[in-house]
Amino acid sequence: MEPVNTCMENTTKLLINHLFCHIMLIPAFMYGEPWMFLAAFLWWYVIAIVAISGGYHRYYSHKSFKAGKWFEYAVNILGIFSGAGPAMTWAGTHRQHHAYSDTENDPHSHSIKGKWSVYVNTWGYGFKIKRRFIKRLLSDPLLRWFYNHYFKLNVIIIVLFTIIDPMLMIFGYAMPVVFAFHGYGLLNILGHKGAQPNNNWVANILTAGEGWHENHHKRAGDYRIGREWWQFDPTKWFIKLIKVN
Repeated sequence: MEPVNTCMENTTKLLINHLFCHIMLIPAFMYGEPWMFLAAFLWWYVIAIVAISGGYHRYYSHKSFKAGKWFEYAVNILGIFSGAGPAMTWAGTHRQHHAYSDTENDPHSHSIKGKWSVYVNTWGYGFKIKRRFIKRLLSDPLLRWFYNHYFKLNVIIIVLFTIIDPMLMIFGYAMPVVFAFHGYGLLNILGHKGAQPNNNWVANILTAGEGWHENHHKRAGDYRIGREWWQFDPTKWFIKLIKVN
């Protein structure tokens, strides 16, 4: 089957959104207060645990647990605040990463593409994925709807938050996108030593439990990425609370 662009016609929009959110760092540092940065990081942690680590990754990419329909809505709504793109294309890109780790077909292979290229292109702008990695996801009406409307929803949130208070837009929307961009950029670099997956506590803190990357590659179908008691993994704790046995 023909490869599919991870963001198709939305590739440019994804890049523009990341640039916009980084530009918002200027007024953030000019007018923001310390508590705003802390609140933005805590808000990012909610997004990371529920939407990206719990939803996009462990639920949609690996189907490592079952949850109620409410969880799928929460994941897709909160995923808008991450700047990571729709869940369907994120999951497809990640599945291809596992299937072709450290080869030309791996979007995160910094040994082939270079560390800087992988870091700034964490979400795979324009990367071609094989259709088989999103075939099942394409049949999900909820995922298709959020894929079709993802960037419209981003614009609505930006406009609405700006009308309410520009600082709300900066710290409630732009800052979490920046945290997500750099957290997962670091994970894709520090999470591999050459061709080998690697556990890294710095990337782990920034991604709410995703940094135990060696653990994950060994047992990708297990939602418990933090295997040892001392391995911080708040997403695992959240999933324990909401999963359906």
